[in-house]
Amino acid sequence: MSRRHAHFFITLAALLLLSATAQAQDTLVAKKEHSAKKAAIMSAILPGSGQIYNGKWWKTPIIYAGFGGIGYMAYSNYSDYKTFLTAYKIKTGNLDEGEIPSEYEIQLSESYQASQLQSYKESYRRDFELFCIIAAAWYGLNIVDAIVDGHLYTYDIGDDLSLHIDPVFTTPNTPNLALAGLRQTGLTFSLNF
Repeated sequence: MSRRHAHFFITLAALLLLSATAQAQDTLVAKKEHSAKKAAIMSAILPGSGQIYNGKWWKTPIIYAGFGGIGYMAYSNYSDYKTFLTAYKIKTGNLDEGEIPSEYEIQLSESYQASQLQSYKESYRRDFELFCIIAAAWYGLNIVDAIVDGHLYTYDIGDDLSLHIDPVFTTPNTPNLALAGLRQTGLTFSLNF
């Protein structure tokens, strides 16, 4: 395991430990005022920290898994873009001075036509840009989730909240003789708070 991985897991363990101690302290002392604004700022600075502040610590690994997957796809598409860009430069004779292509890039330039290489290069570039946009949206979703959870932190859902759906069979009260013998069927919805 590399140092980077070890540092990540130690940091994650420390955040989980802090979350557990914070939850234990909440049960011992009176609850402090909870702020959705503070949760949003925390998530903006360090994604997932607003969720831990809101007591939804289990969402933090999901957030980082999303960033990891999106980051991997962005990196993969960017490296493929650079490979096909170099192969395209070789094919068109526009290779920069001092740039040394790999064997794979030379093989690509020999296997494909310039138009095909350009098409692949542009496709990987578009996909890279798309994953950058998705990463920004994921970051924004992290903040929005922290805000919503912050606002709903003190929301009480009691046991008396219920929804009842019942069938209804009625005879219409109408002076129209054609409808006098018919029965109406339907559903009633009653929501109790």
